[in-house]
Amino acid sequence: MCTVGNLGELLEDCGLFRALSILRETESLVITRHPNFPCQQVKVSLGRKIQLICEATGLPPPSYAWYHGDSILNNAGAKELNLEITREDQEGEYKCLVSQVDIEGRILEELISESVYVTVNPTPIVIERQPLRFVEIRKGKSLVLSCKVKSHPEPIYQWFRDNTKLEMQTSNVLEIENFNANDEGKYYCYMKNPVSEVCTERCNVIMELPREKATAKIALLIANEDYDHHERLKTPKNDVAKLAKLLQEIGFKVICFANLDIQQMKNAMAIFAAALSEGAYGLFYFAGHGFKMQESYVLSVDAPKSFLRSDAICESEILSIIMPKDPALLAVILDTCQTVPPRELNPDIHREIPKVNEYRSRKNLRNLIQAYSTSSHRPSYERSSNENGLYVTHLSKFMAKDIPVQKVFEEVGRSIDTWFKGKERNQIPMFALTVTKPFRLTDGIYAKNTSEPSELEQLLSFPSKKIEILFQQSGINCQVQISPYLKPFCNFVKLSFHAVDGLSVNLYNLVPIEPNNLFRSKNNEFWIHNPQRSKGPLAIFIERDGNRVGASALKLMDYVPKILQSL
Repeated sequence: MCTVGNLGELLEDCGLFRALSILRETESLVITRHPNFPCQQVKVSLGRKIQLICEATGLPPPSYAWYHGDSILNNAGAKELNLEITREDQEGEYKCLVSQVDIEGRILEELISESVYVTVNPTPIVIERQPLRFVEIRKGKSLVLSCKVKSHPEPIYQWFRDNTKLEMQTSNVLEIENFNANDEGKYYCYMKNPVSEVCTERCNVIMELPREKATAKIALLIANEDYDHHERLKTPKNDVAKLAKLLQEIGFKVICFANLDIQQMKNAMAIFAAALSEGAYGLFYFAGHGFKMQESYVLSVDAPKSFLRSDAICESEILSIIMPKDPALLAVILDTCQTVPPRELNPDIHREIPKVNEYRSRKNLRNLIQAYSTSSHRPSYERSSNENGLYVTHLSKFMAKDIPVQKVFEEVGRSIDTWFKGKERNQIPMFALTVTKPFRLTDGIYAKNTSEPSELEQLLSFPSKKIEILFQQSGINCQVQISPYLKPFCNFVKLSFHAVDGLSVNLYNLVPIEPNNLFRSKNNEFWIHNPQRSKGPLAIFIERDGNRVGASALKLMDYVPKILQSL
């Protein structure tokens, strides 16, 4: 027989205290373990787990409810509270409400445990949003800069201008009312918490000034990659094509050449200089091989293997050709290596006495900016896997932005620094300038009084043309279409022959030239590089089944851009 006493013991052994409370007298509620045992404060790092325990005795058996501050925690009805600390706001006071509830749901007694305080260990400051890098602001307006950080605890903020502490600017938002010229400078925010201190990037703040205007905007871009005696390069033509498109979008007239010898390069610079007028903006860009000996030099495609300085063009010679035209702004960009030719491989260049080139502007004394894809004694890189060289990859991000021209090159350097972060690096872009006015490559151009094309536009004009060719001895007529071959370059011409069914066409220079400049791209299509080098007309032969059936001549220079006649 099972007595009431036996049943009570059985229920107790099975942990069925709710049923046991019907048989036995009520036992008062007693907390036997508080959450703050063994310590009243728990320090924990983000991402770690902790367990808080509150134990009590009594009959009816105790119920548990956990609180964070004054807020009850959901799904926390056991004597153990398991927490994964993932947020800073999880720190604070934790306690447990222990209740005794009878079979009918009435609360018989409630006790609150002693509190335990959870503290999240400090975390380093992480900047999630930097201030703008460049701000232009009108006089009298309010300047507002801000940053956003992730940090525990909240850091102390202090804003600076050019390393001068700004009073009362001690939050993540800086505000200066009634901005004037005295407020110009580079702003940044210094932040500190118990485990770290950081500074934001500098924000260059300048007063917005009236916009400059140009009488014209003209660019000369040269891509040398197919060298006769030096390593062939892969990206200069792509680099020039990319920059040409951007410059055209912001109003530049662009002259592009590829693979020029030294005399052609000098001729191209003379053409460019002649197109510049007072008040014009000029931009010269060269991509190819180069070196540095006291100043920067660029190499033409015909440079000998052991070259001298006299076989190259130095930067001062470039400036001596262009600067006398007195442009309002001249930007010279050299995308070349700046290394010194090794003495053991080229001893003669180290004994050579260089030519001195003088240059000066007539009126505009602060009009020059000189930019280099790398700094002295350092290489400039291209990668076979990339369509563009490293410098143009980053320059193209900022070339067409509506920012002062010096800011363009600051941003290029910063962008390359960011790209190289954590890597070994040798390429460090640099620039120098005499410019003080707020010139922008995006500045407008004064309206012309005439709709007639300019002299430069006439020189560059190259519409596609179709002409008739008569082969008198056979009475055969055909058409040849003359058009640009490799845009945007002026010195590549395409010739496509039509209405020659069953015939093959061959094309030759009447006077052979070295190196060859005439190539077949596919059946009855040809292209010619630097057609002005051809001495006389082109000879055209037509053949049927391997037998020549007709010949004629084509004076190609009558149909190509006029600019090539001066190249």
